[in-house]
Amino acid sequence: MRARMNVYLTTGKKNYKYAYVAIKSLFEKNQDSEIYLYIVSEDLEVSDLIYENELAQKFGHHIIILKFDEEAASRHIQFGPNDHWAVGAMSSYWMFHELLPEDVDRIIAIESDTVVVGDLSEIYHTDFDGNYVISSGPEHKPENHRNFMKRVGGECLTFVLSVYDVKRIQSDFSLEDILNADAKIRETAGNSMMELTFGVLFRDKIKYIPARTACIDENERYMEELGYDYVAECEKTAKIIHFSSYGDYSKPWNPVFLVPGYSVWWRYAADSPYYKEYIERQWQFYNNTRKKQQEIAKNITYKNVLLCAMTGMTLILMIFCAVVRSDWIGCLAVPAAAGISLGLSILFRKITIELGKAKSR
Repeated sequence: MRARMNVYLTTGKKNYKYAYVAIKSLFEKNQDSEIYLYIVSEDLEVSDLIYENELAQKFGHHIIILKFDEEAASRHIQFGPNDHWAVGAMSSYWMFHELLPEDVDRIIAIESDTVVVGDLSEIYHTDFDGNYVISSGPEHKPENHRNFMKRVGGECLTFVLSVYDVKRIQSDFSLEDILNADAKIRETAGNSMMELTFGVLFRDKIKYIPARTACIDENERYMEELGYDYVAECEKTAKIIHFSSYGDYSKPWNPVFLVPGYSVWWRYAADSPYYKEYIERQWQFYNNTRKKQQEIAKNITYKNVLLCAMTGMTLILMIFCAVVRSDWIGCLAVPAAAGISLGLSILFRKITIELGKAKSR
């Protein structure tokens, strides 16, 4: 008889194929447990998860889709215009009171941009000792994150691989309490973020486990602060690798730059039924990036930069002549002089280019 393990994951039609790696590695590395994987989604149907359910059947696990109303949640959740997170990422706010079934007493959270590299059962069954949540220690968090949590009066919480005492949280907090905590975070941080909200809400009731044996995040900032050698060593002891990202949305399937764990992710990806799509999507990412670069290049030309500079200076001089000196003749002479200067500058550049070509010949 295998012990039950409840696991929480969010994804949707847009990116669920990438979650295949997280799901397969979870099932494969936790065969001594009976996993109930609760996939929270605004649009996924059972028919979308054919391969994932085949995996569940193969390993004797279960997949349950929980519907999340993003439209209703968007009235409470707030992101900045340049943030890349989806509202669905904040579904954990509704996890305890509206989403999870009655028979879930505790649950461990992973995310779709992860690969499980170890057995999670020891962490999952850790005694809460009166705490609301078990979390990977704060020692891997960037310094600015740790300092921010001190300023807002909370503690660091790592969402990936965090375990929640569902029944106690349901008893001691309401959904309104959670949303009010989020509102306070938004006043300071400018946007919603579950790690910050839960770090404040569950302050002094978070039980930490060593980060290097629990979870290692791999992205640009973590690589800079922790260093390659430390991250590579953590991969040998951690139970999960998380590929968190910032505005560049770097992921194993969108490798803006490389981190050690990408090779682990791609080993699972190579056996995925979506492998061809992963490769083709990389081409699309690259082509889209190249198009943006070409558009920028069109706008940042010698003539455009020079024209913008000349226009700005012309306006400043005209305003100076008209307002400060009341010299209307000088005001009209400025654009004429600017036009002559612009023409001479372009002519000089052409002559320089032609001389350079002649010299190279």
